[in-house]
Amino acid sequence: MASAPLLLALDQGTTSTRAILFDAAGAPLRTAQRELRQIYPEDGWVEHDPEEIWQASVAVLCEAAAGEVPAAIGIANQRETVLLWDRSSGACLHNAIVWQDRRTASECDRLRADGFEPFVTERSGLLIDPYFSATKLAWLLDALPGARERSDLAFGTVDSFLAWRLTGGRIHATDATNAARTNLFDIRRRAWSPELLELFRVPESVLPDVRGNADGFGVTDILGAPVPIAGMAGDQQAATLGQGCLEAGDVKSTYGTGCFLLAHTGEKPAASRHRLLTTIALELGGRTTYALEGAVFVAGAAVQWLRDGLGVIADAAETEQLAREAGGSGVVMVPAFVGLGAPWWDPEARGALFGLTRDTGPAELARAALEAAAHQTADLLDAAAAD
Repeated sequence: MASAPLLLALDQGTTSTRAILFDAAGAPLRTAQRELRQIYPEDGWVEHDPEEIWQASVAVLCEAAAGEVPAAIGIANQRETVLLWDRSSGACLHNAIVWQDRRTASECDRLRADGFEPFVTERSGLLIDPYFSATKLAWLLDALPGARERSDLAFGTVDSFLAWRLTGGRIHATDATNAARTNLFDIRRRAWSPELLELFRVPESVLPDVRGNADGFGVTDILGAPVPIAGMAGDQQAATLGQGCLEAGDVKSTYGTGCFLLAHTGEKPAASRHRLLTTIALELGGRTTYALEGAVFVAGAAVQWLRDGLGVIADAAETEQLAREAGGSGVVMVPAFVGLGAPWWDPEARGALFGLTRDTGPAELARAALEAAAHQTADLLDAAAAD
């Protein structure tokens, strides 16, 4: 009797890449994970090495599969992060520019000052902010000599880059949830917007095809046999599915590097009056659903900073017990390391610590870092409730 099919999931995140092999009942069988190096070339700039993303993705897929051949692979990915590569060689022309990167803040300021934000929001559901892909891609096309004149370049978010590499360059596609995070996609027409492409100075020739989340993204042979890439989704939209946030009125909040709250609004996009984002929740079986989203740029990343930046903890797992020991210390952290996301949208904001005394130590800092995520989530819930 044939064995039950296995499913292999790849989660390519901001700080790590992870694969999980599931049985047919959805129970995890094996997990593999690799940390991802963060690159900070200048203040406010955040990059990843595309080859490290690729190598880590292949490594964890192979390790989790452990010689077994799954029925299908699914991909969830950090969103908005921009890659640009040569279609012939598959080589990236620059490091990936990460969603946290703020290098295009002045260009975003200019576009807002020129009055373009209402139009951009009406088409894309998003605000004008360095968070999104469009100004990052325009920056790359300007910064790389001759890039704008070339007809052999491909743009993609991480999902698209991985699909290209996994299929040996046969598939240049993304899914609707990732396309909806670029500032270039008309979420109502469900198509790339010529007007947004013109505004952000992006040539249509670099863009991937856009498919539904489960419409298929080619076949890969990296596991030694042909395996279909059955589905792709931006990580936060994948979380809406995983957390059962499937009907209008459902709300989920997911914590990782950042914190992301999505409130499902059904089959019609809802406009926010409190600077939340209108985005595609999922596109399955030809049905497109929408959500309001609030993004906090730094949640778990504040704990990572305590470990890697300050050296006051050795492992992120220490923070919960340390926070319990601190009690009500009165120390407050504003983790605006890369500006503030919703509902403030201030790319120039910077982090701060308040209430420090001579008695402040690792426990108080750990509590402040965890409470910062809670305070920012409360801001998102207040904005969603007001909408």
